[in-house]
Amino acid sequence: MTFTFNQNVSAQQLADLLPNGVAILSHRYELVSVNRRFRELIPCPSVNFSECWLRSVHPDDYDRVSTGYREVATSKLPLRFEYHTRDPDSIWCVMTLDRLDDKDVQCFGLDDGGVFICTIADITPEKKAELLQRQAAEEAQERKKQQERFIDMISHEIRNPLSAIVHCTEDIQEAIYNKKPDEISVTSITEATETISLCIRHQKKIVNDVLTFSKLDASMLPLSPRKVQPQRHLTIPMAIFRPELRKHRIHFEYKADVSYAECGIDWVMADLDRMGQVLVNILSNAIKFTAQSEGQRSIRVSVGASIERPTSYPPNIVFFDSGESALRQDGTNNSEWGNGEVAYIMIAVKDSGIGVTEQAQKRLFERFNQATPKTESIYGGSGLGLNVCRKLCHLHGGEIGVSSKKCHGSTFGFFFKVRRTTKEAGEGDQSFDVSALDKLCVDIESLGNEMRGVNETTEEPQMSENPPKDIIFEARPGGPKDADTIRTRSIAREVENEQTERADQRPPDEEKLTGDGQRILLVEDNVINRRIISRKLNALGFNMSVASNGQVAVDENRDNPFDCILMDQQMPVMDGNCAAKAIRDIEKETGGHVPILGVTANVRDAQQKEMMDAGMDDIIYKPYGTHELVEKINRLLSKEGNTRAMAGL
Repeated sequence: MTFTFNQNVSAQQLADLLPNGVAILSHRYELVSVNRRFRELIPCPSVNFSECWLRSVHPDDYDRVSTGYREVATSKLPLRFEYHTRDPDSIWCVMTLDRLDDKDVQCFGLDDGGVFICTIADITPEKKAELLQRQAAEEAQERKKQQERFIDMISHEIRNPLSAIVHCTEDIQEAIYNKKPDEISVTSITEATETISLCIRHQKKIVNDVLTFSKLDASMLPLSPRKVQPQRHLTIPMAIFRPELRKHRIHFEYKADVSYAECGIDWVMADLDRMGQVLVNILSNAIKFTAQSEGQRSIRVSVGASIERPTSYPPNIVFFDSGESALRQDGTNNSEWGNGEVAYIMIAVKDSGIGVTEQAQKRLFERFNQATPKTESIYGGSGLGLNVCRKLCHLHGGEIGVSSKKCHGSTFGFFFKVRRTTKEAGEGDQSFDVSALDKLCVDIESLGNEMRGVNETTEEPQMSENPPKDIIFEARPGGPKDADTIRTRSIAREVENEQTERADQRPPDEEKLTGDGQRILLVEDNVINRRIISRKLNALGFNMSVASNGQVAVDENRDNPFDCILMDQQMPVMDGNCAAKAIRDIEKETGGHVPILGVTANVRDAQQKEMMDAGMDDIIYKPYGTHELVEKINRLLSKEGNTRAMAGL
């Protein structure tokens, strides 16, 4: 095929076809000739180039650009500026200005004083990609710093107790082997064993937090609901703190708000192992910080209930906004929870400890964060505990919040969703028990209190399985508002505003990383991969179904086509390529088109071509991140939606 050039086409017409703005300037920087794209990018044409161009520059960039332009323009040197425009649909542009050679000047019929060519290009996509890359790099650097800090803390938190255990063991050995029986100090041995017990429990908590956190982060921590009576079974995890409460002479109360009885809570389906872990974490912190306070030391644990999902614990607990992603993590909706009426158990831990500042409250539930950098060095801890607590609450359909004031104590409140049930006659009590390690630590601490006479001078903490009923404002829905409520609510709003601002700072075309209930079929023969990916995508808002091989996928999609299929390539019975071909053959008869995203570890061109020839719409390569997978899915869904919309026109 040959092409002929139409000599009647003018240079101006050719210039108007260019995607970038182009202008010819005289030696006085006056516009001589411009193309159509230049007029679009510079909407206020004027003979004076400096005037019309600078008028299009956004005020945020004006001083920088105008100053640089005047400095360079006088020298007649080439220049280049990036800026964004001031129009409502502000875009990023790059402007270049360069002098033409004398031999090129003659064709414009201008003086030899100099002719300049100016180009203006829209670089918005490139600039957004650059900003995204920079943001990703900053986030990666911040994550790296957090991880390094976390590793340092874990190393510190594990090594220090080990060192104390070694020294205490040496003291016990010296007391036993180097002294006569009548010279052995029982008190010194008791103190050493108490220290060992404290260190062991501390290490156990650190290890539990790390393991739970890693499982939660990988969406591999399932809930195990059992029939329980919350107000009774909650006393079991609290009981391990009896000796420690007496040792620090902390007055302890366990009460039930009248809302618990009003809601008629008795037997429910819940995972109190996990919720007990939250209570232990909060109560452990309460004891640690209350023991450091001066004056009267007191801690009150209270339990309440609500039929509606709580929004706050008046008068002074306000929950930070859970957000849609947290609500989607609710793991209490499957069949093993039964179909009983939903209720919410509300627990509050109020202490007279050293309190937390307003700024610190905003960061308490973030991973690897503590109230202040000094908190770690003075009181210890990994900075994981409260983040784990919040994740566990989200998993159990609940939330956690805090209200505190420096030097005036703290109140932590959390709630979790349960379903009512009944205990059948003859059905065993699925009771809970403390671990052998915790029981040993309790015995050691009790012995220490007995040796020092603490038990004789300090009251026994009251932890009745049938706690006294009272009106406990921090453990019931509704109630009066006071200064604490207003202060805490303002803190919660500041946190939400900061989160909104961070979201608003993202480039407008950033990929959407959630779903809207679209039906996705995951075809994967590996059970672990199937479970993890399905759980993660469910949590992000997709409606997930799974298939173990290609034949099952073909059959399920034939009956009720999905919005998108994630198709692994290598599978038994029928591989991904054959399954994709079979689905496309069926669609030729029935119509329609389901997007298929191929999932593979094969990266050779021939293998990729086979997958695309089989009918797949796109490919993602292992290993891949969740965000990358969601971006691919949403692009396919958006493309399919646009295709259907065009077909309907």
